[in-house]
Amino acid sequence: MITNETATEAWIAYLKAQTSVVALLSSSLQIKETEWQGDQFKYPGIRVSLDFEVGDDICFPDSMTVYLDTFSEQKSSKEAVHITATLLTTLRNLGSFTQNGIKFFMIYTRKVTRPNRIESGAWQSTLEINAKASG
Repeated sequence: MITNETATEAWIAYLKAQTSVVALLSSSLQIKETEWQGDQFKYPGIRVSLDFEVGDDICFPDSMTVYLDTFSEQKSSKEAVHITATLLTTLRNLGSFTQNGIKFFMIYTRKVTRPNRIESGAWQSTLEINAKASG
């Protein structure tokens, strides 16, 4: 059974395996769930969250909107925008992938938000993706 937790874990694992994305971070450890509350937030970083809709296991698969939030502490928003653009080119037209026993399909990029300066002084940019899943 797929849950919002297992789907989030699978997306994180998939992104950590993408060398083009990890190359822009200090390590793959900077890709975490949005709710992670460690004592140190290292930049740049990517946080993953999703809105999850449960299918009926017969006719309709589970569906979700995935949010990939990119953060940078640079003076300019360029780094956050560049990482988000790399995520977009990595995931656009992907079609499907299987990770942690979950098959994600009908993946399409929905929206890229403009960079936003957040309270900590960091820049944030978000890529929104819609996907279906079975497993």
